[in-house]
Amino acid sequence: MRFKDISSFHISKPSVSGEKVVVGMSGGVDSSVAAALLAGSGYAVTGLTLKFLCNGCGKGAGSEDDTVSSAEEVCRSLGIEHRTVDVSHEFRKKVIDYFTGEYKAGRTPNPCIICNEKVKFPAIAAAADSLGVRSIATGHYARLARDREGRLLFGEAKDRLKDQGYFLYRVPVKILKRIVFPLAGLTKEEVRSLAAGIGLHTKTGKESQDICFLPDGDLSGFLSANISTSEGDVVDKNGNLLGRHRGTFQYTIGQRKGLGIASSAPLYVSSIDPGQKRIVLSDNESLFTDRVICSGLRMRVRDPLLPLSAKIRYRHRPAKVKSVERRKDTLAVSFERPQRAVTSGQSLVLYSGGMIIGGGIITGF
Repeated sequence: MRFKDISSFHISKPSVSGEKVVVGMSGGVDSSVAAALLAGSGYAVTGLTLKFLCNGCGKGAGSEDDTVSSAEEVCRSLGIEHRTVDVSHEFRKKVIDYFTGEYKAGRTPNPCIICNEKVKFPAIAAAADSLGVRSIATGHYARLARDREGRLLFGEAKDRLKDQGYFLYRVPVKILKRIVFPLAGLTKEEVRSLAAGIGLHTKTGKESQDICFLPDGDLSGFLSANISTSEGDVVDKNGNLLGRHRGTFQYTIGQRKGLGIASSAPLYVSSIDPGQKRIVLSDNESLFTDRVICSGLRMRVRDPLLPLSAKIRYRHRPAKVKSVERRKDTLAVSFERPQRAVTSGQSLVLYSGGMIIGGGIITGF
């Protein structure tokens, strides 16, 4: 394997020749190119594949076997060591059970954010510790930078459309201090081009923000199999009965399709009440609010100062913040303009000068 074709991409050289780094590898193109870039820059790389799933976790064993075999093949082609670690117990307890519990409570969670915080990055760091290795790396499109006070924050990766800092805002600082993100200065197309140029052939095609434990993306089927179905009323904002639903967990804020309600004007899910087994529908205007409450904070800055912007979901364009009020472990964020379909269970992430300074899980508005 020749690496001179990728030497023009800037990665910090190891402090000593052959410095070790453990790279989380899924067998996909992103993590494979990350490993290749580090190896080509003089690091002694160990590829690590985490086994998240077990029988009954949502996918058959074959799919994860494909992930492992693909990662092994890439590591062989790069001439680097490969290891696997089974984290299926932690993944089931901390991610899958959390995921189903949130839907049961009428919220819409983002499991990838929780996995990064509680399973993926801690497991990679622990594996590195067991090998006596300080540095770790992944194939995320993310960039770390320091602000004027020297705090380590997420900046914006070169590929703005793929930037994954939103998914990583909860990763502990003690782990961030050890991380290298080789793809920070690359676009997805450049990564694909690099993979083709150095002859990397990967088998897995899933994107890292896909929910890995949902077979064929069948969210409804997964939830139905894991949460007891309990039907209830569908009402309008005045309490008038419109119909019946098949379980509150089947719905999310802002949903319009699949409601099974005949109406002369478009209706959207505006409220979910599992306790009363009730779904409330309203018009589009009722979905807007200018205030969001979040808890479970992970802040890099004690007292956020304006100007700020915030995302209320991954694909949301950062919106200008009017005010921020922090009380113990809750944060109240007011926007200059009302935001549509604020959803409990998703993450609100705060940005200052384009850098992530923290966030929390949305609990209300």
